[in-house]
Amino acid sequence: MSDDVVTVTVTALAAGGDGVARDPAGRVTFVPRTAPGDRVRARVVQASSKFARASLEEVLEPSASRVDPPCRHFLEGCGGCAWQHVARSEQLLAKHAIVTGALRKLEGLVVHDIADPAPPLGWRRRARFHVAGGKLGLYVLGTRRVLPIERCPQLEPELDEARALIARSSPPDGELALIRSHDGKIVAGVERAWRGAERVVGKAAIVGVIAGERVYGEPAVELEAELVTGPWDFAQASAAGNAALIAAMRHALGPASGGRRLIELFAGSGNFTRGLVADGWNVIATDAAAPTRPLGAPFEVGPVQEVLARLSGPVDAIVLDPPRTGALEAVDGIVRLAPATIVYVSCDPATLARDATRLVAAGYRATEAWPIDLMPQTAHVEVVLRLVSA
Repeated sequence: MSDDVVTVTVTALAAGGDGVARDPAGRVTFVPRTAPGDRVRARVVQASSKFARASLEEVLEPSASRVDPPCRHFLEGCGGCAWQHVARSEQLLAKHAIVTGALRKLEGLVVHDIADPAPPLGWRRRARFHVAGGKLGLYVLGTRRVLPIERCPQLEPELDEARALIARSSPPDGELALIRSHDGKIVAGVERAWRGAERVVGKAAIVGVIAGERVYGEPAVELEAELVTGPWDFAQASAAGNAALIAAMRHALGPASGGRRLIELFAGSGNFTRGLVADGWNVIATDAAAPTRPLGAPFEVGPVQEVLARLSGPVDAIVLDPPRTGALEAVDGIVRLAPATIVYVSCDPATLARDATRLVAAGYRATEAWPIDLMPQTAHVEVVLRLVSA
């Protein structure tokens, strides 16, 4: 631990959202809430021989890429967004740089320009909040202290209205999950029993609440046509961003003919499955749990390495969209099945690079990558990577 105060100039944005600078001794120093080009005074809060982390004390000279945040809660320390103080153009440059930096060792890879399908604000159709002492909000940056939120400009306006209604209705402490369907229906989830749950159903477009083990109204909505999800299920937060992601995946893979066989790993509720089937692929979808509705393709349930072990070839292609931790446990099984094409969709460029490096060592070649910014004002970036058998 250190309490040294240093003056530094920020040169880039890191994958976690912090600004990157070098202290007077040349050590890499991460400073949150800074923008490239800022000259700042920062207090070192953690230090090692290789890097330091610091808190922002004062912006001495703001850069041209620094803007006024559109949300007052950001200024109060809300940790829900990392980059509201960074100009949108600079955010896109930073995310592209994060992707190209992570994938730089994949020889011959073409990284395309980053796609920007979602609006800067008002794009969230699903979100999670925290409730503590009856106050609904988000954690203050770097803490577990809940900052009450009066308005969240990242949410679709109708979803924010539902959030505000729930906030006024004495929700129980714990997590709150919200999701809004393509036709405007909203379902909420809270972790504990809640006497007020029944009273909010039918208001602010809320059609259902899951409160602990009890369901009031509808437990799930049709997020997109034939894609049914509940408030606790994973789904991409932006409708426009998800459409761009699906389109990029389908473009990277291409259509099929003649009954070509494809295995989809980490299929979830079928976000990609229907598009793959529509493109003519003979799909076998897989995941640790079965979807709530049929996906139009056979479904194999189990841990990914076990599912891969019991499947046999020939396999023409594999599509995978693993969690942030990546799919290292699946690499050996993928290589054994020897697909001609692999399309890897990732929300973490670092674990994508790790797994792709293993696949390249096993005889694949990474050809193209498509970065997509699904979540403006945050450091999150999605990547679609195509690999082909060498």
